[in-house]
Amino acid sequence: MPRVRLCIPAKVQMLHGLENTLLDDLSQTGARVTLAGRLPGAGAGVVVKAAGLDVFGNVVWAKGARFGIVFEEPLPLHDVVNVRHLADAYAEHEAEQMRRNARMFVQGGPRLRRPG
Repeated sequence: MPRVRLCIPAKVQMLHGLENTLLDDLSQTGARVTLAGRLPGAGAGVVVKAAGLDVFGNVVWAKGARFGIVFEEPLPLHDVVNVRHLADAYAEHEAEQMRRNARMFVQGGPRLRRPG
């Protein structure tokens, strides 16, 4: 299935708990996820929670900090498209936040007063 490239925050529920992750890409039948913590092994059941999705699947591969998931049931195409739109809005929000931070840094930003 065609995949949409993303890079949005997500959570993955695994046997050992809920982990913060990045959802790298998504299709109707699966996803690729990046995780800084302990990766689940192939065959492990997981739930991907991102952008309004709550999808069960099984890990089919894990390498480095990434792993691939095949969903138990395919997602409707409109759900994949909606996540892509949300990812675009998230990227624009992050870029605007970076511009604001840079502007505040250049302009001196709020100064902290010294005690005393």
